[in-house]
Parts: sequence; C-alpha cells; structure tokens
Amino acid sequence: RIGDKDVRASVLDDLTSYFHIAEEEAIRRAINWEQWSVQEWHAKPRDTTDQITEFYRSMDSWCYELLWHAYLQAEGFAFPVSAVLASSVPAKPGMRHLDLGSGVGATSQLFQRLGYETDLADISTSLLKFARYRLERRGIPAAFIDLNHELPPADRYDVVTAIYTLAHVPDVAATARMLHRAMRPNAVLFADFDVRPASPENAWHLYSEDLPLRWQLQRAGFEPEAIFGSNIIRYRRVDTASRAHMIHGARDLILLRSPLRPLYRTLKSYARRALRRRPNQTPVTRHESPEQEQNR
Repeated sequence: RIGDKDVRASVLDDLTSYFHIAEEEAIRRAINWEQWSVQEWHAKPRDTTDQITEFYRSMDSWCYELLWHAYLQAEGFAFPVSAVLASSVPAKPGMRHLDLGSGVGATSQLFQRLGYETDLADISTSLLKFARYRLERRGIPAAFIDLNHELPPADRYDVVTAIYTLAHVPDVAATARMLHRAMRPNAVLFADFDVRPASPENAWHLYSEDLPLRWQLQRAGFEPEAIFGSNIIRYRRVDTASRAHMIHGARDLILLRSPLRPLYRTLKSYARRALRRRPNQTPVTRHESPEQEQNR
C-alpha cells in the first residue's frame, strides 16, 4: 500500500505514475495484457535465444499483468503463492532471499517484510526498472541484479524463489547450475514449471513438458521435498556427489530417455485427476488453495 490508499488504489498509482497514463487506461492494459503481450512477441522474430531475450528486456505488458495478479492475490481472488511459500520457511536473522525472475518485486516485498535481506534478479530490464521504482517509493531496501550483465554472488542465499520463471528460460541447465552455485548448503529453492502446449497465446512458454526441466534441477543438485498448490516444488540444495542424489538422478534419467515416456505423461495426468477426486490419497506433502481443496 501507499499511504492511506488500499491495495487496488496503490497498484493503480504505481502504474499511472510510472507510465504517465490515466487510471482507466491502466485498468484496460491490466485486463487486456495477454493480447498486448502476444503483439509484443510477434512484433519480431523469436527463433533464437537472443531474440527471445530481447522480448523479455523490452516488453511492458507484464508490468501490468504481474502487478494486477499480485493485487488479486492480496484481495483473496487468486492463490497467494508467495505467502504460502514464505510461511513454510520462517525467517531467521541474517537469512538472504533471491527472487529469480523477480517481475514487479511483489515476492521480494513480502520476504523483506518477514525479515529477509532480498535480492531481485531478472533478465527483463523493463521489469527490473519498474520493480526498483515500486520498492524505492515504499522505502523497501533491496538489491537488483540485471542478469544480462551480472550473476548472483556465490554461496549467498538461504531461500530462492523461481516462480513462473523456468518455463521461460531457454537454457534451464545453465540456470540450475547458477542457482546451485549461488545458494548456501541445504538452502531451499521454490520452483514451478508452467509448461503449456505450443500456441500463439503460449509462445513465451518455451516448453510443453516438465520432465526435462525437473531433470535439469535434479542433475544440478536439487532434491524435491514438497509440493505446493498444483505444481510448485520445494527443492533442497544438496551435494551432487551424494549417493542418494546419484541414485535419484539415475532413476529420473532412465525415465527421461525411456520409450515409455509418453505412457508416463498419460499416467501422470490420470494420477493428478485421481488425486483431486480422492483427497486422502496424497503421496507427498501438498499445500493447496481453498479452491483447489474444494475441487479435490
């Protein structure tokens, strides 16, 4: 919030003051962000990593979408992802947080208020500038890392959030190694894999299957330990030379290369539907929104 304004008014104040537009125009852009984003994507070829990166660096549509989505979470209209994740790792003095793919800075705001020292890292120059504007006008201390020019420092972070991020990264293997290097031993990583079938509206979702992405995290030295919502996994940073990690990695690699992989995808889909119908059959720790619990 800004001063005595409520959340909605504060969000609109961020957008109108930063982009120098009227409130009605800010609402229109926030509601129609997806159509606008499709236009930004298809304005130029996106066939190479550099061309994809150029989209992230310059687009403005996500400033509206991400901030409006944060508002909906704050008012109870959407699953409060960052709040649920933060509640599972209570802060202690001196703990450091990295938000990879930090967007408009809402997750870093939360972790800073909970006592963490927080760093925002993104490849999107436009989003980083907007996030810096929002945090500075609220007096929230944070560091900003432009991934086009620098990497997060080594052995620094206790908690890393990479939400709505990895499905947009062209080289997930390199990103996983970067995160492993930046995190302290036994640190926690929250990551999701918002994979979607190819379509003009999903063009910036670079993957249609999550198994290869999860394998890259496993290979880099991350062990899954809990699931939040429908697809956010909490990983623990481990020593890649450990026996257990090598066994788990070999298992996942066999599955990844197996000719039965299409069957695996089908069974996984059916299993998810079955779990929704049978709430007592939960194989791992799950933390769900009220809507998801009701559906189950």
